Amino acid sequence: MKIANIMTEDIVSVGSQCSLDEAIGLFESSQLRHLPVVDSGRLAGMLSDRDIALTTGWILAAYQQDDEGTGPNTVDQIMRTDVKTLGPEASISDASAVILDNRVGAVPVMQSGEIIGILTTTDLLRASHGADSDADWCVPDGMLVGASMTTEVCTANPEMMMEDAIDLCQEHSMRHLPILEQGALVGMISDRDLRFGLGQEIVSDIRAQEEGRMEIPRTQVSALMSADVITIGADRTLEHAAETMLEHGFSALPVVRKGELVGILTNTDILRSCS
Repeated sequence: MKIANIMTEDIVSVGSQCSLDEAIGLFESSQLRHLPVVDSGRLAGMLSDRDIALTTGWILAAYQQDDEGTGPNTVDQIMRTDVKTLGPEASISDASAVILDNRVGAVPVMQSGEIIGILTTTDLLRASHGADSDADWCVPDGMLVGASMTTEVCTANPEMMMEDAIDLCQEHSMRHLPILEQGALVGMISDRDLRFGLGQEIVSDIRAQEEGRMEIPRTQVSALMSADVITIGADRTLEHAAETMLEHGFSALPVVRKGELVGILTNTDILRSCS
């Protein structure tokens, strides 16, 4: 099967001189996570919501500051320009390899120098199973979550400070942290959630300084985590896991066995299992 059959053709793009405020608004209104950066009909780069979160903490330009008092204001200052692209005739297998090898969540699909679509990990996840999946690239029939999950899982507790959780994610290259309290799973948090919280702290601190107040913001993970946790059993199939992720819009699921956390399964874990 070719990626032309599964790519997203309804493209939402942004210009390189677009302000980060506008880009943030576009991400929020479209509920997308990746935007091609297009100037005069040509692909100039890619921007993800994570790029903004890592750079600005998802805060408005009016509150962005660095050591010199100014921060990035336009898309071209933080977009990625070393963009991998694919043609519409590329196979799903080859496309998956590009996404996994380059650790990206989306790849533009190009034809005759123009962008005609975008292929995301969600598109691949939808194509990985079911009656319409490619027999040469799909989730192995009957494969269980326990065979593909990551078992070395970093966790946090609800009282952990946000900055410490960010450091933990960076140290272990993790994008999702299960939150445990006395051994029980009580929440999940992503690096995006943490960066958003960091941005809020920065804004709060700047406003306090403007008002002549001294404020030492210290936010606990419990204030940012999602307490409505969807889990999956280690003995469930990868096909069921993929359907659960797609239904809820998640990219990772905590894996439990007899009520205890035993691993974490990400959408890339599922894609790696496809053959």
